[in-house]
Amino acid sequence: MGGVPWAYVISSAGGVATTLLGVVAGGLLGRRTQTRHWLTDTKATAYAAVLREYTRVEFGLRLAYFDRRPAEVDWAAWSEALTSLSLIAEDEVIMAANDLAQAIAVVGEHAHRGTQDSEQWQRLQTRLAEAQLAFVNAARRSLDRKQPPARARLGGPFIPEPGDSSSS
Repeated sequence: MGGVPWAYVISSAGGVATTLLGVVAGGLLGRRTQTRHWLTDTKATAYAAVLREYTRVEFGLRLAYFDRRPAEVDWAAWSEALTSLSLIAEDEVIMAANDLAQAIAVVGEHAHRGTQDSEQWQRLQTRLAEAQLAFVNAARRSLDRKQPPARARLGGPFIPEPGDSSSS
């Protein structure tokens, strides 16, 4: 008997090492992919919550303005939806949400004054609509950088085109 067939030992050890390296690398890549999917799903849920609460707040303020009564708004739910963004959203989304919150606050102040200044109301609604669309587009970019920006809004206040005699 000749000695240890080193070629086979080295070959087998190399195969085992390569297999282990592949398993470790695959595990790391798999975990990274799962984390990325979890984060994307979590962001989408948080962004949807902000839009859902925004719709409730905006509608409550609009009713208060037109009915000349106190707004029935769940400010805690609105604040909770905004605050949760700070855990997962990029700065661009947080800033867009902050702008939306500021626009809502100004609309709320106007609605609670009880004065019916339709020109001011229209300006505030336009600002609110712009802030809503900016938030939507920041959220879309956050979820998929390749997604083109939305050109139109869905939901929120109706903003008539110039010359349109419709009211909100």
